Amino acid sequence: MQTYPDFLDSTDLLADGPALRARLARDGYLFVRDLLPAQTILAVRERLLTKAAAGGWLDPDSPVQAGIANQAAACKDPEDRYMRVFRGLWMDEELHRLRIHPAVIDLFSRVFGEPALAHPMFVQRNIFPQTGSFDFTTGSHQDRVHIGGATSYALWMPLGDCPREKGALAVAAGSHTQGILDTKVGSGAGGMDIAVPIPGRWVTGAFKAGDGLIFQDVTVHKALPNRTREIRMSFDARFQPMSQPIADVNMVPYSGCGTWDDVYAGWDRADGRYYWKDLTLDVVPLDRSYYERRDAQAFAMAERGDRDARDAILRIIQRDANQEKRTRAEKLLERLDAG
Repeated sequence: MQTYPDFLDSTDLLADGPALRARLARDGYLFVRDLLPAQTILAVRERLLTKAAAGGWLDPDSPVQAGIANQAAACKDPEDRYMRVFRGLWMDEELHRLRIHPAVIDLFSRVFGEPALAHPMFVQRNIFPQTGSFDFTTGSHQDRVHIGGATSYALWMPLGDCPREKGALAVAAGSHTQGILDTKVGSGAGGMDIAVPIPGRWVTGAFKAGDGLIFQDVTVHKALPNRTREIRMSFDARFQPMSQPIADVNMVPYSGCGTWDDVYAGWDRADGRYYWKDLTLDVVPLDRSYYERRDAQAFAMAERGDRDARDAILRIIQRDANQEKRTRAEKLLERLDAG
């Protein structure tokens, strides 16, 4: 396993907004201990593991709380068999409440020096252990091309303890100063990896339940391989100053998870629903040029029979508004799977 130095711990700065801003400006990330209560995180973990077990993702001979993966069920976003189970996890009421926890909102408000907005859309990830035949270790990427709008900041938290060998996140400290880097089709978020040498210095570390990693939307980051027997569960939410523009894609649920009415239909409590509805927000269109470039690359790769394009082709089928592109992608997927 590649050895990277530890994150610089910024826990001692939690109450000091200007100091946090200065460190973010310098390094592009903050690592903080005990941002949320461990028991709150572990309770959500147990809820999601119970749903994962019902979906067949966990070893039936092990306790659910252990999170031991059923490797025969290994799957990944955006495969259909992943999405069938994932929808129930992403829509979980207590999971949604983590990103709007007062401790989180207060921290980002201190960082911004003004009220913070938690993006309605967020990501929950479930990474099966790496094996010889299965590896979905998220490659090096930047969030900016997917998030759009004004500069935003991610909060990444594992649901439970996450030592390095379980697939902890790593960031390239200082990479945020280089702007948006060229991309290629890959295993990174949204099917895009960085296509050029990575600037900055890679750092990582072990997380305990409740620890969080904050980073700017152009800070290059990736996951380490999950070399344990457990599914690595995490969530990452995005935050920005409320006064700044937000792209339209951040106002809707995760792709494939229905409408907000669908999400809230199974909730027990009313608080936390539609928390953005009464806010005056500047919602702008996402710059989709990065996706168009990815799709052109994926189509060319798929035409050559390159299966590394498969995930990007699936994303086009599931998420693109252009029917002509979806039809082309469906035909290419048939050819890839037949070949």
